[in-house]
Amino acid sequence: MGSSLLATRTHTPFWRWAHPVLFTIALISIVLLHSSTFISLVFSQSSPQEFSRRSQILSKCAYIHAKPGPPPNFHARTQSDRFVDSEDVTPLLVRNATIWTAAHDGHEVLTGDLLMHRSLIKAIGDVPLSLIRQVELKSRKLEVINAHGAWVTPGIVDLHSHIGVVSAPQLNGACDTSSRKAPILPWLRSIDGLNTHDASYELAMAGGITTAQIVPGSANDIGGQAFIIKLRPTNECSPSSMLLKPPHTLNGSHFDHSLTPRWRHMKHACGENPSRVYGMTRLDSGWNFRAAYDSARKLRDTQDAFCAKVESDSWDDLAEKTFPEELQWESLVDVLRGCVRLSVHCYEAVDLNRIVCLTNEFEFPVASFHHAGETYLVPELLKKTWGGTPAIALFASNFRKKHEAYRGSEFAPRVLAEHGTDVVMKSDHPIVNSRYLLHEAAQAHYYGLDPALALLSVTYTPATAMGMGHRIGMLKPGYDADIVIWSSHPLSLASTPTQVYIDGIPQLSLPGRYVAKGPTTPPRTPNFDSEKVAAVAHDGIPPLEPRSVKGTLFVNVSGLYMRGEGSSGVMRVSEQVGSVRVEDGRVVCVGQCSNFAEGVVDVFFFF
Repeated sequence: MGSSLLATRTHTPFWRWAHPVLFTIALISIVLLHSSTFISLVFSQSSPQEFSRRSQILSKCAYIHAKPGPPPNFHARTQSDRFVDSEDVTPLLVRNATIWTAAHDGHEVLTGDLLMHRSLIKAIGDVPLSLIRQVELKSRKLEVINAHGAWVTPGIVDLHSHIGVVSAPQLNGACDTSSRKAPILPWLRSIDGLNTHDASYELAMAGGITTAQIVPGSANDIGGQAFIIKLRPTNECSPSSMLLKPPHTLNGSHFDHSLTPRWRHMKHACGENPSRVYGMTRLDSGWNFRAAYDSARKLRDTQDAFCAKVESDSWDDLAEKTFPEELQWESLVDVLRGCVRLSVHCYEAVDLNRIVCLTNEFEFPVASFHHAGETYLVPELLKKTWGGTPAIALFASNFRKKHEAYRGSEFAPRVLAEHGTDVVMKSDHPIVNSRYLLHEAAQAHYYGLDPALALLSVTYTPATAMGMGHRIGMLKPGYDADIVIWSSHPLSLASTPTQVYIDGIPQLSLPGRYVAKGPTTPPRTPNFDSEKVAAVAHDGIPPLEPRSVKGTLFVNVSGLYMRGEGSSGVMRVSEQVGSVRVEDGRVVCVGQCSNFAEGVVDVFFFF
């Protein structure tokens, strides 16, 4: 064969067989000639130290312009990065469950099984027997739970919590939420005050909470950076080991800049709290924000100018110069680069307007407005936020506790959803005990929020607002979303977790029976259409005028007490009264009373 090939080449003109080779050489030459940076790095006479310096600078310049998110191969992983390789951690198969996945805008409900292995969901619904056997063969054991039709959901996600930084028991007034040093402190970090021994973790998990964003307090205009944790205890017992996915900057600016950037998180606050702490007005806060972002913008522009020279191969202009950095402002620069999921505490329209204007002046997005009592009154303002409408994180009630919360409404979640705005229910633990976060969603549903959106408001919607919707908040193969098995439909008042799995590890030491023992459908709710319209029409303060009532009839009354003589001043009239009629504040009939008076009559039943 070799001689035949040689003969062929001998009788073929040189230019014909050599043409592809020459073409390839020419192409490589053109690429190299246009890759001046590559040539300067590889073929210049610079020292190895200079070569290393330039390589690091090139990598850093590429990194600051990359967008955060999961790495390209994220969903090809075979185990979660939080998987605990221990004999006590076994694969899990939940059989015969009613599974609310959070998919299809919260409307997907599957009847069947769920398989979890190495802290990842492997299959949902109709799980192939071959896959079950494969998992069991690899692990040599498998925990099987028969749910008997019980509801299964993703773990509850709390977008706004101070658990771990306002710890229980709170001894000596210890509280690591806010600093009193200055109103602008973007360099502070909530993880630096996270107490891993907070007794509230266990209680919160008993309520189905599996993930929480730990935000700084609201005493500062910029209170610092937030961190996302899983609530389960870890073998390391450290705050870092509780983190869902720490940003690369956790341990400084020296890391592998070829990695895909991870989301960072930060807290801002407006209104009464920073004003009260620092004796400021809203005018002062407005300037504080603008001055801080102007400092960050100048640093960003300096970095961009530096990198522009790098990319144009102007190394002579950068001799002995380093990448411009300032540790105080680097996190705020990342906000301007769109690498931070920003949470902003704002109640009133005046404060919301200030932040919306700020985002457009300095061109940065906001992930979520928190507390946000008046957002339902200004939905069109929210849409003007630079980068898109933020999610709105609300209480279900808890209004009128202070001036800036006075116009809040129970109908706000429904109104915002009708305007196409993402709604999140949050705890602000310990303001609302996070153990009862699902009750916030249930209340929002009671006042008119669609049941699918109510469940999404404590699962997938907050996970997305965190930038973690690719891994938690939804039950989907490849996700490491935690799971909760409920005693009844999650939005029913009596519903409680019978077991909670975080990273595939059961968290309740005394689990309940895996059986649906309560309502299996969302609860029926009143029609509050007119009240919702009135709340908006009257800017959150509908008139509370008394109705004209001629009389009130109480029926099925078992006993009647009236003012009388003696030391107690109270006299029991009868054991079996029947009915009691009251007009103009006076009892006019006891016993067999009829609804005979003219005008409006209220009827109350007593048992």
